Amino acid sequence: MSERRPLVIYPEYFDFNLKRSQGRKVPLTQSVKKPTTDELFIVSKPLVTSVEKSEKSYSGNWVSNSGSLKVNYDGSKTSLLHSIGQGLKDLRKTD
Repeated sequence: MSERRPLVIYPEYFDFNLKRSQGRKVPLTQSVKKPTTDELFIVSKPLVTSVEKSEKSYSGNWVSNSGSLKVNYDGSKTSLLHSIGQGLKDLRKTD
């Protein structure tokens, strides 16, 4: 297992309604409207070695109180974000 610090993943990274300058980190094709930490947890669980929910909010949107995830992942954060984004799109299609 990696000795690195856990990655922090915020729902704002995947919010279709936000611009890149407001915190969205994935393309619009991998974004959904108002993602939740519960959805992120479901999608990221099979992709990472460990995941836990946190109450910490995104600094650019601290009033939302949406929370975050702390994950341990051996690849790059960018590849993880793209995988989670696609997983969110697939999850929303099945709902």
